Amino acid sequence: MKIKRLFAQILAIALCLTLLCPLAALAEDTGSYAVINPTAMQKLVEDYANAKGYDKGNIRVGYCYLDTGDTWFYNGDSWGFGAGVYYVPMMMILAEWETDGKLTRDSKIAGYTLGDAEYYILTESNNTIKNSILYGAFGSDREMREKMQAYSSLKEADYDSDYMNFGYVSPRYLMDVLKTLYNENERFPNIIDCMKARGVNDCFHGAMGGAYDVAQQFGAFEEGGGNEYNNCMGIIYTPHPFALVVMTKNLGHTQEVMRDMAIIYKDYTLTLDGAYDKWNGKNEPATVTPTETEPEPAEQQPEGENEQPNAGQTIIPMPGSETSTEPETPTEEQPEQGGTQIIIPTEQGTPGEEPAQTEQEPEQQPEQQPEQKPEQKPEQQPEDKSQQEKQEKSPASGRMILLLVGAAIFVILFLFAIVRIVKNRRDEDYDDEDEDDEDEDDEDEDEDEDDEDLKY
Repeated sequence: MKIKRLFAQILAIALCLTLLCPLAALAEDTGSYAVINPTAMQKLVEDYANAKGYDKGNIRVGYCYLDTGDTWFYNGDSWGFGAGVYYVPMMMILAEWETDGKLTRDSKIAGYTLGDAEYYILTESNNTIKNSILYGAFGSDREMREKMQAYSSLKEADYDSDYMNFGYVSPRYLMDVLKTLYNENERFPNIIDCMKARGVNDCFHGAMGGAYDVAQQFGAFEEGGGNEYNNCMGIIYTPHPFALVVMTKNLGHTQEVMRDMAIIYKDYTLTLDGAYDKWNGKNEPATVTPTETEPEPAEQQPEGENEQPNAGQTIIPMPGSETSTEPETPTEEQPEQGGTQIIIPTEQGTPGEEPAQTEQEPEQQPEQQPEQKPEQKPEQQPEDKSQQEKQEKSPASGRMILLLVGAAIFVILFLFAIVRIVKNRRDEDYDDEDEDDEDEDDEDEDEDEDDEDLKY
């Protein structure tokens, strides 16, 4: 009897836990999407993998529609060798030192100027110069990787242990790096410019065929056990730019996979223009109708607008430098000593000395006369705004309703399990009391029999 009751209790608790697991998974995905459809995006990569016969677990994808921040992942928390893609956050550190005044374009690190280092590492993926700059600027891989964490929102516990040991990365980590670079580009001068010149016939850049600018970085690494890693990360400048990360393991056909993924998500991004216009409120009918005809001011083009803002900053390859194509190794290799080592200044430059500014000046727009707002219905604009707010909040409210309903069911089942456990314990107590009463009755009967024996 007790075994059956115990089994019923275990079954009730297991049911509660079964319900709790999907609720926890749903609670992690609380963000809403302004324009993208995550179900459609997942279908795109899975249909591609099925058509090619690829193992879906060996494809990792990260996507961000940069105008809204909509971010989506496929195997986004799967880690693997970063190969050449970690050059981007590495050089972002040095570029930020330039912004902070600790370096200039002509500052030398391990015998190379900062400008030359950026070009050869980001544009030509020169491993020899990379190793020299790495140990000359940071001293060790670990110190560099600790500083690179500043460009991601991941918590310390989210990192794979091999991030520090072997430079493992994930789509989620690399996407954080790309979004930081794009949204705060003024902190990292020249990084995107160098990435735009990287592999114009390869990967994402090659897939666009010159139709759109691409800032990318890619790399390949073959592990000792035979595992092959190929990665590419970049920003594709469609009318509404998007960031893309593709990491593969043991798929082969590296260029083909990278190009196919870039084309698939470029085509998908171009279909989102209407959704973005609706989200941004551009689909509202115009309500301003001029009542008086006024001459429009002539558009004046600011002087120097046609000039290249970065003219004179073109990075010229240093003659006599050879590019190494040897694969990277996860072990830390100290460069040969004896070269000219330049100490990087750790404090701000000389008082009054300003760091080189490389960010582009925004285009000056001609002054416009204030709009004339004729009489209009006061209720129309609030209604449009309220409808837009409802559309924006609908995904989040739907998830909230699901969470509340699921939580209510979980609480009910949990209380039911507790009630069952308490009731079963009470029944056990009653059974014990009944057994005690039966024992007492038996003792009384034994005493009566003893009395009868004494009488005889």
